[in-house]
Amino acid sequence: MRRLIFEKKIMGINALLIFASLTAVVALLAYFGGELLNLSNIGFEVIYPYMTTIAVGEWGKTRSDTNFDIIAAQSKSLFEWVVIRFWAVFLTGSLFAFIGMVIVFLIRREIAICEMEILYFPPAFFLSTLCAFFGISLSREHTATLITGIYWILSMLARSLLRIPGVEYVYLFIRFAGDANDIWLMNKIALTLLGLGFWIVIYLLCRKRVFIE
Repeated sequence: MRRLIFEKKIMGINALLIFASLTAVVALLAYFGGELLNLSNIGFEVIYPYMTTIAVGEWGKTRSDTNFDIIAAQSKSLFEWVVIRFWAVFLTGSLFAFIGMVIVFLIRREIAICEMEILYFPPAFFLSTLCAFFGISLSREHTATLITGIYWILSMLARSLLRIPGVEYVYLFIRFAGDANDIWLMNKIALTLLGLGFWIVIYLLCRKRVFIE
């Protein structure tokens, strides 16, 4: 717990200000957005997961950290350091996402808070884990954020891929896209499992200290 708090201090206040600003915008949209805007889906399945991923890439950076060599040499476990830094940022983003959920629920009553949490966590966890994977694999700053950002945009633009059998189970924004077959819960489970799979890869990379760049 002490190391988690320490990593949050390293993260600084910029990420907090950005998340607070996003939450304020969500509150305004919830109040003034009108009935045509399904804020629960787009806000917590699409927007908040992406912002949390950006935070992991920019404030939870690992390999691109200027002190990486020193930290890697002094840490008893490189993987433990990566995990703690990841969760310090991820939990911060998730806290603000939860605040946004409460605000949207109190103002709009679209869906239950627990359902919004299920919409948020799997894509946020998968995208953030993907960013953490590239963050420990590549040494150039901002590269992990760039790659996951491109993947996020392509996912937004590639709804037509849902016509391919099986794609709907791993598509990031199934509820936002319509969920024609009502399999969104299975989709969220699959994304969570994929995220856990990437953490196994991250563990192996940290243990063997074999990186892409």
